[in-house]
Formats: sequence, structure tokens, C-alpha cells
Amino acid sequence: MPVLADPAHYEEYFAGVSDSFYVKPRSDLRSLLPLPHDMDRPGQDQLAAGTTAVLTPTRYFAAGDDVAVSAATRRMQQFDASQVVFAVPLAAEWLQSDRDIRFLIGALNRIPHLKALAFGSAGDPLPDRGAARRLRRLIDNINDVALIRTGLAGLDAYARGAAFVSIGMQKSCRAFRPPDAAGQPDANRSGRPKSYVLHPDLMQYFRTDALAHLYGFTTPPPCGCTVCNGQSLTRFSDDPDDVREAEQHNLATWLPWAEELQEASPDDRRYLWRDRCYAAIEAHECASLQWRSRRDPGPPASLSLWATQED
Repeated sequence: MPVLADPAHYEEYFAGVSDSFYVKPRSDLRSLLPLPHDMDRPGQDQLAAGTTAVLTPTRYFAAGDDVAVSAATRRMQQFDASQVVFAVPLAAEWLQSDRDIRFLIGALNRIPHLKALAFGSAGDPLPDRGAARRLRRLIDNINDVALIRTGLAGLDAYARGAAFVSIGMQKSCRAFRPPDAAGQPDANRSGRPKSYVLHPDLMQYFRTDALAHLYGFTTPPPCGCTVCNGQSLTRFSDDPDDVREAEQHNLATWLPWAEELQEASPDDRRYLWRDRCYAAIEAHECASLQWRSRRDPGPPASLSLWATQED
């Protein structure tokens, strides 16, 4: 099984014209592979640790920073495309501009490497249908593309032909925090991680206390995943054991969806995915009648797009 390691230096450092990648100081680099005297090759420590290929330790591309992206693609031409995957950590604001999407497609298609896109945001990287649609344009039009540090958008990308996807267990791994964003996105006031649960019918992540509030005095649905075995979706607290069990529930919920897509032919995947998303929209209409709450968040904009628009 292929193994990659993400150093995630994009959470700490901005990219520039001359510093596309974070390279450890030579005194800190414990690599079994000799490095050229005149140039440190980013990611050699990953190969030394046993990874299948290098995932570049790319710095963060701020919104609209064409110059930094172009500089990184030029440097990528020095690296072996059979051993190096280009991590492309972008501000989520790139998904708000058609012009930026056209630029990214052109720039990233100039190199033969596999490109692993990731999007950084203090909130939802896909806050509206436009952002979800533009992400689809990237997946559809960039050669040899993958999507990492994501949520269910990873399954949409895979259904449309992405080489691989990485779906985060924790909320902080379903997007990433940009270098200039403060705080920990999935922590409560005590600084401990909060419990988030993926509703299997609605295909939506909820804070468990918020989900319990929505159901109020009505009976929450039992969950039939291999972790819950018929228990309530609202049982999780922010206790560390519950947080871990909620993460296990989330994995047990979306993994069968991924396996269904993997087993289907490439031509059938997008239709299977669209139909699953459409069923979730219908389920949300039924849930809204049960909740009768002014705080009903409605289905995510991205889910609405996936359910109703093929291209």
C-alpha cells in the first residue's frame, strides 16, 4: 500500500518567489540519502522514513499569489515526477475567482507531477455553491490531481477522477488552518478537541451538542454503523474517549461510501455519488420537519451542488 507523509509546513510558513518549500536546516536533517552539496532536496527525510514518494513540504500560497505558485512550479521541474508529489496548499479564497481557477489550471498543467491540492480556511473552505463548482473545475481540468486535508469533498473529487484523496479524521484535518489564522478550529474553551459527528443520512458534520439541540425532545435516529451498533448519534460528549469514538463513527460512516465508489466503474462513480447526495437532501427535508427549529442550518451548499449538478 502506498504511504505518504504530510509535513504540513503550510500551516506555519508562507510561500514566496525564493522559498516555495520549507527545508530543514542541514544540521537537523537526518537523511539516509546523501544530498547535493549545493542544494537541499525537500522531502528526502520522508523517503528515509519509508514513504513511497515525497510529498513536497510546500509553503502556503496566499490568495491570488500567482508569482509564488509560478515559482514553485518552476522549481518542481527539477524533481523526479515518479518520486515526488507536489503538495499545493492554497488559501480557500482561490475558489472565489474564475480568473484564479484558470490560472491554477494553466500553471499546474505545465508540470508532469501528481498534484495534491489542499485548501486552508478558518471556516468552511466551500461556503457556497460557487466554491464547490470551482473546485470541481480544478479536479476536472488539472492532469494527475489529488485532494488532501478535506472532508466529503474528497469523495466528490474521487468520483470525478482524482488519483487519490485524504479525508481527515479530526475537523482540523478536513481543512487546514492558514499561517495567519489564530486558534485551534476543533477545540472547546478548555482547549481540548470537540466532538463532531457525521450524520449518515444527511451527509453533514455536526457538533454533537448542536445536533442534540436540533432534535430537542424528539428521538434522535439510531446509527447502524459498525461503531454505533444502533446507539444514538447524540450520545457523544467532549470527553476525549467520546471524541475518539465519534471520529471512529465518522470513518465507519463514510468508508463504505468510498468503497462503493472504488468498486464502481469510473463512468458510474459520479452517478452513484450524485444519487447518494440527492438522497441526503431529501433526508434533510424530512429531518427539518422533525426538528422544527429556527436554527436548522440547512444542507451544506456543497452537498446541494453535488446532488443537483453533474458537471
